[in-house]
Amino acid sequence: MIDLALADLKFPPPRGVLRELVREISMVNFYPSGDYLELKRAFCDYLRPKVSLAIENVVFGNGLDEVIDLVTRVWGGVNLIPMPTFSQYSAAAARSNQKVISSGMLQQGKYELDFDEADLKRASLVWICNPNNPTGDLIPRRKIEQAIDSAKGMVAVDECYYEYTGKTVVDLVKDYDNLIVLRSFSKNFGIAGLRLGVAISSRENIMKIEKIRQPFNVNRFAEKAGVIVLRHADEYKKIWQRVLKIGKKFAAEVKKMGYRPFPVNANFVLVDFLDERKASEAYLKLKNSGIKTYPGWSEEDFEGDLNQHIRFAVGAESDMELAVKILKG
Repeated sequence: MIDLALADLKFPPPRGVLRELVREISMVNFYPSGDYLELKRAFCDYLRPKVSLAIENVVFGNGLDEVIDLVTRVWGGVNLIPMPTFSQYSAAAARSNQKVISSGMLQQGKYELDFDEADLKRASLVWICNPNNPTGDLIPRRKIEQAIDSAKGMVAVDECYYEYTGKTVVDLVKDYDNLIVLRSFSKNFGIAGLRLGVAISSRENIMKIEKIRQPFNVNRFAEKAGVIVLRHADEYKKIWQRVLKIGKKFAAEVKKMGYRPFPVNANFVLVDFLDERKASEAYLKLKNSGIKTYPGWSEEDFEGDLNQHIRFAVGAESDMELAVKILKG
């Protein structure tokens, strides 16, 4: 099967990254550092063009899923989640027996962040995914600031796909005590198999997470890989540009067929097939031809009213061309 379901990076890391990783394999008999100081310093250096932060402003987790879980355990209780979006926000709430307020943001085929003021006052934790998964829409900065200003509780902004857009509110963590920004190394730096995620916020907020995270929650290989990939960020930029180019080309081809692709701001494309039957037929046709995708009616990766939608992860040019050929056929 060609996997266009999981939105991991379908291209291998640069050769220099792989060479450095190979040298780390012989050290797996040792524990991780535990304090992750080298990784924290490397990440703060990476953030510096946007904001100057100290190592006390960041905490790492075993993939972004664990970071989401930790944030939910600290600030959850009443979780305000804009739909459709990534399913792990509500899944984390369910694991802790917390309440979820679902707020529909998809209006006439367009995702727009527009929270109800009463919901913002009730929620102890508000989730915003930017760009949103699975729609790909970018959330205007002013909309995020409005939510932070109006929210009674913590606002978590998931910037998992930041490297594809360059749009961030990480600089606002110095101005707002109720803001925490999340990033991932899986989707953009191609180390999804090692699991590495990070949260950025005030020292006081990060300390609350540090107190409840497991010791050695990030394995040694992931810790070293994080430092290595950040050193090679300039090489990754070419990969990100290639991914966006392939995704936009695929979206253009789908649009020619009469379907409606959402904005391409990450390594995936959500397609509205305008009819539930057509979406189901397209999904089965692709599956029977050896291409796995994420149907919008499955709650495995995201949730919301997407019964006529399919999300395609961006793969190699040949994989996307084959998907187009099958859809046309």
